[in-house]
Formats: sequence, C-alpha cells, structure tokens
Amino acid sequence: MAQAAEALVRQGPPPEQDRATWTLRRLSEAIAARFDHITSISHETVRRLLAQREITYRRAQEWLTSPDPHYGLRKHQRDRLLTLARQAPDGAAVWLDQSWFVRWPYRFWAWAASDDPPRVAKRWNEAVDTTALYAALDDETQEAFLSWSPGQPNSEVTMKFLEELMAYWTQKGKRFIALVWDKAPWHTSGRTRQWIRDYNRRAKREGWTRLIMCHLPTRSPWLMPLESIFGWIKHRVLGDRCFDSVAELQAAVVRAFECRTATARERRERAWAQFLAQATCRQNSRSVV
Repeated sequence: MAQAAEALVRQGPPPEQDRATWTLRRLSEAIAARFDHITSISHETVRRLLAQREITYRRAQEWLTSPDPHYGLRKHQRDRLLTLARQAPDGAAVWLDQSWFVRWPYRFWAWAASDDPPRVAKRWNEAVDTTALYAALDDETQEAFLSWSPGQPNSEVTMKFLEELMAYWTQKGKRFIALVWDKAPWHTSGRTRQWIRDYNRRAKREGWTRLIMCHLPTRSPWLMPLESIFGWIKHRVLGDRCFDSVAELQAAVVRAFECRTATARERRERAWAQFLAQATCRQNSRSVV
C-alpha cells in the first residue's frame, strides 16, 4: 500500500481533479480504489504510509537555472582557464563583479525571541542614496581590489577600473591574469572589448601583465563567488543600520571586505600548514614489514 501511495504522489493527480497537487482526501480515495478489499482509508494512515517512504508535504524550493544554451561549454571553459591560472607560477585567477549598496537597512539575521521577531522598515517611495562597488577578488589569496563608482556602472568606469587593476598586477610581476566576470552590458560593450584588445597589444610591447577574459554563462550568479560575499556583507554586516552618508556606508563595506580577507587568509594559512605537516609525516614514515 505504501508503494501504491508513493506511485500516486509521484505521478500527480488526474486532470479531472483540476489540481496541481494531491489533497489527503483525494489521495485516500485513490488508494482505496486500487484495492478491492479496502472501502476507505483515513487521512492519518495515508500520512503514515508516505512517511514510511520518507515523503512529506513540503513547499517547493526555487531553483535557478541558466537560459544560456551553451552553459556547459562556457562553464567548462571557465574551469579550464581557472586550472591554468592556478597552476601557472606567473599567473593568477581573478573574479570581478559589481554590486549596489544603499543607505537604507537590509533584511538581516539576528537573535530574537520567538514572540518578537526582528523587523526592518521597508521603503515606499523614498529616494535613498546608492553607490556601486567594483570588486576584484584574487582566487588564491582572497584579497580584494576595490573601487567605488560615482554612479551607474558603465564602460568608462569599467575601463578605468581595469586600468588600475592591471597596474596593480603589473607591480606584482604576474605575466597574465585570467579575469572571470559576467555578461553585464558594460563588460561586453564594444568600447570595453576594444580597450582590452588595445591594452593587450601594449602589454605585449611594454612587458605588462596580460589580460585573459572569461565570460560566465548568462544568468548564472552561483558561478560567481563575489555574489555570496556581497550578500553576506549586506545582510550580516550592514543589517538594520541606516547610515548618515554614502561615505560612511562605503567605509563600513570596505572594513567588512578587509575583515573577510584577513579571515580567509588565516584559514588558508592553517589549511596549508596542515597539508605540509601531513606531507612531512608521510615522507618521514617508514614501512615496518
């Protein structure tokens, strides 16, 4: 009977019921109709039968998918380029993205009593100052190169940020960096692409750091680690704080990035020290037969 209940749940109700999901009453009637020796079955019995099969009534979770028809190919290209940059001693992998910040409080997480949940005021039509942050994250050291945009990100601001970013990596002596970003209009514009071509020609002549571009598939934020960092800063660090000025907001965001960078560096150093200790133990160990 439990198997019959599971089969009915998985195939869904018949079209004549005009429902997308089963109700317990309809499900009990359908199960009883499958067995000649059963005239009726209670709702609780149906629930227990489904529980035996680890099936419960749950709310569907939203699941993001990319509409990009070449998603698999572009994700493979991203992974291959990241592997190349990570293995090259004179290369580096860098993630680049932008996010908007506002002075208004965000939805946040906090400890609260069950009868007094935390609340955050919602905006109606209030005009609140906003600012956009350009962030380039080093895949190895997790250090962030930050720059604030005076307004809406565009090709001009993007080219200026790329110029400052490549000067930074040239000072560090890298031969090339693999830059991974999404398909924002200011990333794929003709002016930005032309600037990248001109820069690489000049970098080849002058011995600067070369720039290798990699575009993520369309609408695939889960492939960009900076998305989760931006969300963490907004909901866990800024929280319900309302800043008096944009400069105060920007300073708080920069401190959060610096704090996260220091924590990530300490975690990486601990993991690397543990790996070296285990490797040393394996080298010093001798087999006794």
